[in-house]
Amino acid sequence: MSAQKRKALSDKIMEEYPYLEGVLHDSHTDLTSGSWDLVSYSFQSGFEKLWDVVKAEQSNFLILPLLSVWRQSIELTAKSSILQIEGKFKSKPGHNLLVLFKELKKAATDKGLYMDDEITKKVSVLFEDAQSADPLADRFRYPTDNKGNRYVGIKLDLDELFQAHWMMITWCEGLVVELQKELGIDHL
Repeated sequence: MSAQKRKALSDKIMEEYPYLEGVLHDSHTDLTSGSWDLVSYSFQSGFEKLWDVVKAEQSNFLILPLLSVWRQSIELTAKSSILQIEGKFKSKPGHNLLVLFKELKKAATDKGLYMDDEITKKVSVLFEDAQSADPLADRFRYPTDNKGNRYVGIKLDLDELFQAHWMMITWCEGLVVELQKELGIDHL
């Protein structure tokens, strides 16, 4: 969005301020409403679009929002895949990416998929890395932990971040596709 457009919107706000009411309203036509798969997809798309912006600007200022959307995209994709395979969560899913990875891997194993392959091992390392970098799912959202301890900054390679995201979400979604196609499980 251009600076001129933002200024025009800001000026309009100042003129209409006394008349503004809530900006969030229920919508019964939102396709993502209630759909783990579509919400997951929306965060995947959001990550890619924000990645494009960060890559083009070569600025570290948007790294934390990018990482926040990256992490949420992976979490939602793992949860969506578990629900598609199991139909429900066997326990409270939480935000631990490694727990979600293990639950998804077990669900696929229980349905007959072989999970001791090289790709799964590589993706496991990516989930371990993501979880260890943000164990409480708050590092990318806040400047300090809940005790007020400052988080250390993050240095990353944007291309590797994109590749890790792609590998993790593709692995999760690939399990669902493999179970649907190769094992004939059509209730997913």
